[in-house]
Amino acid sequence: MFDTKIAIVLLNSLQIWQKLNVTSFLTSGIIGDNPSLVGDSYKDNSDYYYLPLNRQPVIILEADLNNLKKNSSSNN
Repeated sequence: MFDTKIAIVLLNSLQIWQKLNVTSFLTSGIIGDNPSLVGDSYKDNSDYYYLPLNRQPVIILEADLNNLKKNSSSNN
């Protein structure tokens, strides 16, 4: 259904709250730079309206520092 996905790779030694902060920060930057990723607002059966959300699947991965460095240097 989706041609692309958002993938975020986190350092596995981060604390849980740091992983959540980084994920939120990076996702907002990706979506802010690509307005087409935002869907429509919607209403549930109780007539409660919800703000538009991200339309793309998001995959959250983690890696140790060595793997992050190895993968980031191979993409340059």
